[in-house]
Amino acid sequence: MPVQLTRRETSALTRRRLIEAAIELLRNEGPVAATTGRIARAAGLAQASFYAHFRDRDACLEAAAHEIGEQVLAQLRAALLPIDGRDYRGSIRRVYAALLDVFIADRELTLLFLAHRADASSPIGAGLRGSLARARADLVTAIRLYGARPSAAEAACYAELLVSVMLGLAESVLTGRVERELGLDAVADVTHAALRALLPVEER
Repeated sequence: MPVQLTRRETSALTRRRLIEAAIELLRNEGPVAATTGRIARAAGLAQASFYAHFRDRDACLEAAAHEIGEQVLAQLRAALLPIDGRDYRGSIRRVYAALLDVFIADRELTLLFLAHRADASSPIGAGLRGSLARARADLVTAIRLYGARPSAAEAACYAELLVSVMLGLAESVLTGRVERELGLDAVADVTHAALRALLPVEER
């Protein structure tokens, strides 16, 4: 006997279909193509159904960007652990490599989000900002797990720089300016040296 979904469950599934349709349009054709009508059609719905779940196109694109950001954040959290205390530099490189592979696997969306992340007027940028803030918070924790003992201000500063380094590496590799392995070695070396500077003097 088929399982009967509640109205709330049905609504959540429909909203999910719209978000996934928006992501596919962003990936394949870019934000200009992601109109409310095309999103609804790609989800197999009437356009009127769109407005039962999102007030407008921007709200849907913001939700789509948030979804992608949360997926990347989950990959970051998985990559940050485990940490090999005998090889901090190797652990750092593995984090960068895992995230870089996520970005490379979805080149079109990565380049789109890199272009929009700092745009205050962009719904795509707005959708990403919450995930980036949580990524910075996770990196503050990770910095301390790597043995560094920064002040709160130092940790926040380093987390901000690490996010910028990762995004810069992704952009450089995806646009062909930097070769993957050389880029990974460079950012691992620089990050390892920077974190060593935060260690207690006797541990450097």
